[in-house]
Amino acid sequence: MHEMSIMELPMQRSLLRSFIQSMYDEGIVNDDFYQLLAMKDTARQDYVVRAITTYCLSAQNLFSLLTYHITQPEVDYYQVDTVARDFYARTCSIGAEHVKLSCAELIQACQENDKEYCSRALYWTKNEYSKLRRKFETLVQMERKIIDLENGL
Repeated sequence: MHEMSIMELPMQRSLLRSFIQSMYDEGIVNDDFYQLLAMKDTARQDYVVRAITTYCLSAQNLFSLLTYHITQPEVDYYQVDTVARDFYARTCSIGAEHVKLSCAELIQACQENDKEYCSRALYWTKNEYSKLRRKFETLVQMERKIIDLENGL
């Protein structure tokens, strides 16, 4: 078992690098994501897993707020803009390029005080986020497997 895990670790790391490169090549993540990955070397072993998990949890909460505000009969565009900007900032810090672009569109829709435009932009943002989340789920599984191998589990 121990000898097998020694051989498996480089292979798992290579698979992870290739997976991340494919996310980058598809434009799903940008250079900021690579900076996040670099933090793993100086921080905790599970830094990337924690950062992604925290981002995904906050995204779910922010989507709930955005949906609530946009579906009100009278939209409070200031509130929508505030939440959208928070989501944009969090998305930039994790390096999620496609979600960042759709968030920018949502902010633009808020500034135009256009409910229909806000609804479309929110739908686009949710769609881009769901693609990202599926990729992140795979990445987290790969990271956890590597951590387990490094720790001899």
